[in-house]
Amino acid sequence: MAYTDKLRSTRVYIAIGNGADPEVFLPLCGITSKGLTQTRATDDTTDWDCEDPDATPIIVRDTGAADWSINGSGLLHRPLLATVQDAFDSATPLTFRFVYDEPTTNQVIDGYYEGPGIVTEFTNTAENGQYVNVSLTITGAGKLNFVANT
Repeated sequence: MAYTDKLRSTRVYIAIGNGADPEVFLPLCGITSKGLTQTRATDDTTDWDCEDPDATPIIVRDTGAADWSINGSGLLHRPLLATVQDAFDSATPLTFRFVYDEPTTNQVIDGYYEGPGIVTEFTNTAENGQYVNVSLTITGAGKLNFVANT
């Protein structure tokens, strides 16, 4: 039998770059729900059979633009409030990472996605008797790359 080589979600995190050279990445502590979405637009064309115009046409599909976003939510980690607010206020894209840091037996998924992004949503919610929660969305502003750790 062969079982799935699973990855613990506690070993996945979102990190923000500081823009320095070399760039240093700060994990967004407190973010417990994380997601990375990649989408691809397509250009569709209907193609008709020249020899049999009554035949059902086919769709020819070409790849179009790629896009990505990262979202996360969880507890507000006070030291990161100013960092995330500065990222939201930034007039230029910053570098973000979606990191897998649990070594696996085959090392296939140990690595991170990295790309320039813009914080397009930053929400703070507070309910009496509860801790403050945050959620954020980072929208891609360029190519997203996967970098495998070796």
